[in-house]
Amino acid sequence: MFIKELRQRKCLSQGQLADESGLSLRTIQRVERGHRVGFASLRALAAIFEIGVDTLEQELYSMDNLVREYKDFPLWVRILCGSGWFSASRRELQKTEIFFVVMTVFFSTVWTYATVTDGKQVLINILAFGFVCSFFGAYNVSIAIRVGDKYDIWSRLESALPKGFFGFAKK
Repeated sequence: MFIKELRQRKCLSQGQLADESGLSLRTIQRVERGHRVGFASLRALAAIFEIGVDTLEQELYSMDNLVREYKDFPLWVRILCGSGWFSASRRELQKTEIFFVVMTVFFSTVWTYATVTDGKQVLINILAFGFVCSFFGAYNVSIAIRVGDKYDIWSRLESALPKGFFGFAKK
């Protein structure tokens, strides 16, 4: 976001910044999203913004900057997309969504079979409860993914997260 702010202060579009710096538009877009770029690209950007390369690099890649940008999101977005003990990347949420969908199909199939074959009422109630829980789990995870996409939270959140499944198992 730091590059985007500097670019907007100079009233430049991404294309204009790319032309003036000699970098590609794709590189400008990547650095604005928080991805790392090479030293030559940093030097070209530092020359355009008239700041030191070290200062630019420190601002771009500091953890405080990522945390500050993440805290700028509304509280409900941070809670929904990952906060505290629950911090998931987009890919992990997609895997979780698939798990919930598979469980929904499983519970609905067994529930239907138990209902048709006059199974025990306790079993039917347990299967119905499992179906409802897995359905709403899939729905909530789906909403979390879509909200994360809308706010472009993944580029900020994933770079600050430990690698692993929901922060528990390290890769």
